Amino acid sequence: MLYEITDQNFEEEVVQSQVPCVIEFTAGWCTMCDEMVPTFEELSEKLGDEVKFCIVNTDEQKQLRIKFAVAAYPYIVLVKDHMKTPLFDELVTAKRLEERIRFVLDGGEAPTTRPL
Repeated sequence: MLYEITDQNFEEEVVQSQVPCVIEFTAGWCTMCDEMVPTFEELSEKLGDEVKFCIVNTDEQKQLRIKFAVAAYPYIVLVKDHMKTPLFDELVTAKRLEERIRFVLDGGEAPTTRPL
Protein backbone atom coordinates (compact mmCIF):
# COMPACT_ATOMS: atom_id res chain seq x y z
CA MET A 1 0.00 0.00 0.00
CA LEU A 2 1.23 3.47 -0.86
CA TYR A 3 0.37 6.41 1.37
CA GLU A 4 -0.31 9.85 -0.10
CA ILE A 5 1.39 12.41 2.12
CA THR A 6 0.25 16.02 2.28
CA ASP A 7 1.39 19.11 4.13
CA GLN A 8 -1.57 18.48 6.45
CA ASN A 9 -1.05 14.77 7.25
CA PHE A 10 2.79 14.66 7.28
CA GLU A 11 3.04 14.87 11.07
CA GLU A 12 0.57 12.04 11.66
CA GLU A 13 1.58 9.74 8.79
CA VAL A 14 5.37 10.20 8.81
CA VAL A 15 6.67 11.88 11.95
CA GLN A 16 4.48 9.82 14.30
CA SER A 17 4.80 6.60 12.29
CA GLN A 18 5.83 3.52 14.26
CA VAL A 19 7.81 2.25 11.27
CA PRO A 20 10.35 4.01 9.03
CA CYS A 21 8.92 5.77 5.99
CA VAL A 22 10.37 5.81 2.50
CA ILE A 23 9.07 8.85 0.64
CA GLU A 24 9.16 9.50 -3.08
CA PHE A 25 8.83 13.18 -3.96
CA THR A 26 7.20 13.53 -7.37
CA ALA A 27 5.97 16.21 -9.75
CA GLY A 28 3.16 15.99 -12.28
CA TRP A 29 5.52 16.55 -15.22
CA CYS A 30 8.09 13.95 -14.07
CA THR A 31 7.77 10.77 -16.15
CA MET A 32 10.59 9.07 -14.20
CA CYS A 33 8.57 9.64 -11.01
CA ASP A 34 5.66 7.75 -12.59
CA GLU A 35 8.07 4.94 -13.48
CA MET A 36 9.02 4.59 -9.78
CA VAL A 37 5.44 3.89 -8.68
CA PRO A 38 5.49 0.17 -9.64
CA THR A 39 8.80 -0.19 -7.77
CA PHE A 40 7.26 1.39 -4.67
CA GLU A 41 4.21 -0.85 -4.99
CA GLU A 42 6.40 -3.95 -5.33
CA LEU A 43 8.51 -3.06 -2.29
CA SER A 44 5.49 -2.07 -0.23
CA GLU A 45 4.15 -5.60 -0.75
CA LYS A 46 7.52 -7.10 0.19
CA LEU A 47 8.54 -4.79 3.06
CA GLY A 48 5.16 -3.47 4.17
CA ASP A 49 5.54 -4.73 7.75
CA GLU A 50 8.94 -3.05 8.13
CA VAL A 51 8.62 0.14 6.07
CA LYS A 52 5.82 2.50 5.06
CA PHE A 53 6.02 3.66 1.41
CA CYS A 54 4.78 7.19 0.76
CA ILE A 55 4.31 9.54 -2.18
CA VAL A 56 4.42 13.35 -2.05
CA ASN A 57 3.25 15.38 -5.05
CA THR A 58 5.39 18.51 -4.74
CA ASP A 59 3.23 20.43 -7.21
CA GLU A 60 0.53 20.37 -4.53
CA GLN A 61 2.59 20.01 -1.31
CA LYS A 62 4.89 23.01 -1.49
CA GLN A 63 5.77 23.08 2.22
CA LEU A 64 7.14 19.54 2.09
CA ARG A 65 9.09 20.34 -1.08
CA ILE A 66 10.74 23.21 0.82
CA LYS A 67 11.22 21.22 4.06
CA PHE A 68 13.09 18.46 2.20
CA ALA A 69 14.87 20.84 -0.23
CA VAL A 70 13.73 18.81 -3.23
CA ALA A 71 15.81 19.82 -6.24
CA ALA A 72 15.79 16.67 -8.42
CA TYR A 73 13.14 14.10 -9.31
CA PRO A 74 12.36 11.47 -8.36
CA TYR A 75 13.77 12.26 -4.91
CA ILE A 76 13.63 9.36 -2.44
CA VAL A 77 14.20 9.78 1.30
CA LEU A 78 14.00 7.50 4.33
CA VAL A 79 12.58 8.99 7.54
CA LYS A 80 13.24 7.15 10.78
CA ASP A 81 13.29 8.40 14.39
CA HIS A 82 12.83 12.04 13.33
CA MET A 83 15.85 11.83 11.01
CA LYS A 84 15.82 12.06 7.21
CA THR A 85 18.29 10.21 5.02
CA PRO A 86 18.34 10.85 1.26
CA LEU A 87 18.47 7.55 -0.64
CA PHE A 88 18.34 8.47 -4.34
CA ASP A 89 17.59 11.36 -6.67
CA GLU A 90 17.21 9.22 -9.76
CA LEU A 91 15.27 6.32 -11.19
CA VAL A 92 16.41 3.08 -9.50
CA THR A 93 15.53 -0.59 -9.58
CA ALA A 94 13.61 -2.29 -6.81
CA LYS A 95 16.73 -4.29 -5.95
CA ARG A 96 18.94 -1.19 -5.53
CA LEU A 97 16.30 0.63 -3.51
CA GLU A 98 15.72 -2.35 -1.24
CA GLU A 99 19.46 -2.78 -0.69
CA ARG A 100 19.85 0.90 0.27
CA ILE A 101 16.81 0.80 2.57
CA ARG A 102 18.12 -2.30 4.35
CA PHE A 103 21.61 -0.78 4.61
CA VAL A 104 20.28 2.33 6.35
CA LEU A 105 17.86 0.38 8.58
CA ASP A 106 20.67 -1.96 9.62
CA GLY A 107 22.70 1.01 10.86
CA GLY A 108 24.83 1.62 7.80
CA GLU A 109 26.68 4.93 7.76
CA ALA A 110 24.72 7.64 6.00
CA PRO A 111 26.70 10.91 6.16
CA THR A 112 23.80 13.07 4.98
CA THR A 113 21.32 12.04 7.66
CA ARG A 114 19.78 15.12 9.25
CA PRO A 115 17.00 15.96 11.73
CA LEU A 116 13.54 16.65 10.30
